[in-house]
Amino acid sequence: MRPYRTGFVFDEHFLAHDTGMENIVVMRDGSFAISPEPHPSSVFITQRIKEFLDGSGLTARMLPIAARAASEEEIAVYHTHDYIAGIRAYAAGGPAKGSWGEVDKDTVLSSGSFEAALYAAGGAINAVKAVMEEQVRNVYALLRPPDHHATSNKALGFCIFNNTAIAAHYARNIYGLERIMIVDWDVHHGNGTQELFYASPHVLYMSLHQYPFYPGTGLFDEIVVGAGAGYTVNVPLPVSFGDDEYLRVFDDLLMPIARQFNPEFVLISSGFDCHYRDPLGGMRVTERGFLAMARRMKRLAAECCNGRMVAALEGGYDLKALADSGREVIDELGREADEPITPAPACARILPILQRARYFHDEFWKFQ
Repeated sequence: MRPYRTGFVFDEHFLAHDTGMENIVVMRDGSFAISPEPHPSSVFITQRIKEFLDGSGLTARMLPIAARAASEEEIAVYHTHDYIAGIRAYAAGGPAKGSWGEVDKDTVLSSGSFEAALYAAGGAINAVKAVMEEQVRNVYALLRPPDHHATSNKALGFCIFNNTAIAAHYARNIYGLERIMIVDWDVHHGNGTQELFYASPHVLYMSLHQYPFYPGTGLFDEIVVGAGAGYTVNVPLPVSFGDDEYLRVFDDLLMPIARQFNPEFVLISSGFDCHYRDPLGGMRVTERGFLAMARRMKRLAAECCNGRMVAALEGGYDLKALADSGREVIDELGREADEPITPAPACARILPILQRARYFHDEFWKFQ
């Protein structure tokens, strides 16, 4: 038996990504506004979450997994070399010449951001390695900066490199896995992750997200034609949906698809900005809702791939919501007992959403 069930990735290099007192804030309707408050993705939040988890005793029960700087070759599996060089120059305050890419106006870079982003990608890689080499059953990665908006040549929505995509490629390239599943429950659609795997039959990307909302992608009909058809599953949800609706989507749509896909590895883009306290999102998920989603993913991983799973932090901008929700998810990942899953309650207002999603996917997957 492994001495630790769950691993934990954190590195002081992550804190070098300092967004400072930036006052451009993305609002709930996707517009930008001026605020006297610190940047929503402040380094303060990451520091306080780590302190909270240490103080709760959770991290003492987990295997520390060191991050490392990902190599340019590892980053370049999805990002262009020009973009990588441009980010390095941009973070250092120098000119990023040529058609290297773009940094949007809400994604603040400091002098330490490039190194932090390398370590975040390397942390995701090492998380996969620890699971695949059976040091632990699963991993929670407190990565900074986040990743799911980053495209091949654009830093977008606080994200620089797509850690999840890089980790998925590592699992496939190094360990020969053919079926990777990514579940993204962040309040925002992971446009970058979707774009990078849109044509791939080897990666099943499933996203629940608030819509309409930033970045404006993630509609039901975003289904590629060809080999990747059916392997992108978007569930855009109206504002104010919470635990009951999210769990009904899991039970009636995502879990049936996932079991048919039969993943060899599960990655979770674990954003907590769909929490009811979050200042940017408009959803109503509670700590118990996050626990219930994590329990379903843990059960799926146990059924399909010997529990192999990595959950990595995405968004979340309320300190208490992040700390409490993260504690619930991490505690669930580390629990040895196979706790019962309570089926989601009947919820009439989610039915049109489920019907719409099935309409676009019933030629690819079977539903009861």
